[in-house]
Amino acid sequence: MENIKDKKNYEVMAQFYDQMMGDGKYQGWKKLIARVVKQHHIATGKCLDVACGTGNITKLLLELGFRVVGVDISAEMVRLAQEKFPQENFVCADVRDFTLSDELRQGITLAVSFYDSLNYLLTDQDMLHAFQSVYRNLPSGTIFLFDMNTVAHVKAAQRYHPRVLEGKNFYSVYRFGGEGRFWTLNIDIFVKTSGSYRLAREQHTERGYDKKDILPLLQQVGFKPLAVEEEFKTYEDGIEHLSRLYFVVQKA
Repeated sequence: MENIKDKKNYEVMAQFYDQMMGDGKYQGWKKLIARVVKQHHIATGKCLDVACGTGNITKLLLELGFRVVGVDISAEMVRLAQEKFPQENFVCADVRDFTLSDELRQGITLAVSFYDSLNYLLTDQDMLHAFQSVYRNLPSGTIFLFDMNTVAHVKAAQRYHPRVLEGKNFYSVYRFGGEGRFWTLNIDIFVKTSGSYRLAREQHTERGYDKKDILPLLQQVGFKPLAVEEEFKTYEDGIEHLSRLYFVVQKA
């Protein structure tokens, strides 16, 4: 598997991604974005949506008054996002190495990445390259807001019990594993076609990162850290762990 969201993984899952992910966290993220925008007096111009997926964060950004330029490695995810929001601009590219045209870069006032998308980068070098790519596509002074699953989250999630999710025209089985900093999610997707089911299998791997891992990489690129917010969650083990970090950084 590539050290990023594997575009092959999302050829099938992309069709059902919105149902599989649910909408439980999105309104909280919308409030967070709005608060950061207000706190840092960010003009509502264009927002760069890094690892945009099918455009669920794009929807929030549009509701907040931004136009959106989305980047994702999965052509199918980009196709679905473009279909949802035909007036916005979506680019199929690897977040570790992308360069937007001058026209698309013009007017960007904010960059975001959510739903632990950057946790699919499994090495420090890949994370560094992603930060470098975001940095070079932003005007000076632009804020970059992103989230990150922690090492504590990964270790707790490795022990999740298997889960089954049934949706429209599919059902899926989730099996969890991994060790150390790495969390593996195996998904069997049963897709209903003409009265029968077709099986598709995907494997997703995330790496957990903590502040001490991320901050030096950001500073090496040239981002100035402004804030790191913490989110806690009670897991299946009944223990509350530091689940997610939110980084607010600024291009020098």
